[in-house]
Amino acid sequence: MIEQLGLLLISLLANGLSAMAGGGAGLLQLPVLLFLGLSFSTALATHKIASVALGLGATLRHLKESTLERRFCGYILATGLPGVVLGGIVILQIPEKSP
Repeated sequence: MIEQLGLLLISLLANGLSAMAGGGAGLLQLPVLLFLGLSFSTALATHKIASVALGLGATLRHLKESTLERRFCGYILATGLPGVVLGGIVILQIPEKSP
């Protein structure tokens, strides 16, 4: 329970800083996931899914303010999301190397 609370707080901090600075959540989030004991592949896949969620939130905000070209956003989403999902699936299939 303490680990989940810590992860929640660090994720909120990392994504808050990322929102203010325009990126960089992975600088904090990925190392914290590794520190909490997740395997590299699981931590990377988790981080990538969180990055997509952050991007979707930003997209919705900009769509509400009408500052985005909808066709271009659709193109970027249609080409980017499958890559993120496929990459997450592939990295989870790679066996961990034991020390």
